[in-house]
Amino acid sequence: MIVALAIAGAAGPANAMGPGTTISGGEVRESLTPTVPASARKQAEDAIKHDLGDPVGLAFRAVKAAEVASVRHGAFANPVEGPVSIVCGQYSPRDAKGGDSGYAWFFVAIKRGHVLWTASDQTSATPDEAHDSCKGAGLAE
Repeated sequence: MIVALAIAGAAGPANAMGPGTTISGGEVRESLTPTVPASARKQAEDAIKHDLGDPVGLAFRAVKAAEVASVRHGAFANPVEGPVSIVCGQYSPRDAKGGDSGYAWFFVAIKRGHVLWTASDQTSATPDEAHDSCKGAGLAE
């Protein structure tokens, strides 16, 4: 049973509980209008820039956002009740010639204008943490 829980927990470091609803025991507890504050994308990009040491020429692409009723930071963490804005995408620092030097995924959770946590595949302790979190939230393929 412990192994099964560990495997289920490894499926995604951040689990968003549906795009607009929280489901508990098969019943909808709360329904939210899926609107993300206009400032969420910039706030998320600024948080990632800060985490990476404010590199010059950082490029972002495929940025998507959603508002969820609750989210958890890891399979065994208690859920943070929302609304919580989830912002996901990819970033790449520019190389000396102005071209992209490869992309990595990022994940940012924001509640009431405050960044709860960030994850970046280049800086996270767990490989692919940000991508897996974005995929779990339905914001990545």
